[in-house]
Amino acid sequence: MQGCIALGINLNATVEFVIQNYRSRRYRAGNLITIDKEILRLRTQGLTDEEDVVLWKGKGDVFRVGFDTNQTWNLTRVQQAKVQWYKGIWFSGSTPKYSVMTWIAAHNRLATGDRLLQWNAQANAQCILCKSAVETRDHLFFSCPFTEAIWRNLTGKLLGQNYSPTWSQVLQIVSKNQITGVKKFLLRYVLQVSVHTIWLERNGRRHGTAQRPPSLLIKFIDKQTRNRISSLRGRRGTLFNQAMGIWFSSRD
Repeated sequence: MQGCIALGINLNATVEFVIQNYRSRRYRAGNLITIDKEILRLRTQGLTDEEDVVLWKGKGDVFRVGFDTNQTWNLTRVQQAKVQWYKGIWFSGSTPKYSVMTWIAAHNRLATGDRLLQWNAQANAQCILCKSAVETRDHLFFSCPFTEAIWRNLTGKLLGQNYSPTWSQVLQIVSKNQITGVKKFLLRYVLQVSVHTIWLERNGRRHGTAQRPPSLLIKFIDKQTRNRISSLRGRRGTLFNQAMGIWFSSRD
């Protein structure tokens, strides 16, 4: 709106009307100077008898009639190299709220104790679950004795010799082909539900809500996993038809 006022152009004016009636002015803002030059260039070029149409600027500064969401997204952000763990976060059959929480954790952007110290030197950075170490992302998932017990119970049999409570190794396992098929889906899903559940438990304790022991959190994560498997069976091919049996066989 401010740009239209500065240029003296009505918000609903057509291209034809602007080219024919626009009065050039002296501007200081770079974007207004650019628009002024473009209008004058089009006036010199002359108008055609064609009707005005809306065109979308796409890749390579090519204007098209159709709107492309993929190109628009890539043109409006700074693109970075793909991280190796993205396949372990975004996968078929995942639950969005769990994926987003795990994505934030993968970027180490959760407000853990060590990050709170960066904003407030007086903040309590102690892990509220074990009360024996500074709370970092890597400690919380799953080096803390409290959360390691949860992770081991849920994934010990699925991972076997590949079992690890170290965050970087866990991300590597769920992102690469060390584990394949149904087990890979189960590990990815359990990881995300575990991250979400543990973070909520941590926040609840910091705000004085009732504390739940590892056994209750394990039971909750197990139920969420079984519910997800049930919702996917029969709708996503034969892969998920085997998931419930494999999940049951991995439980104590």
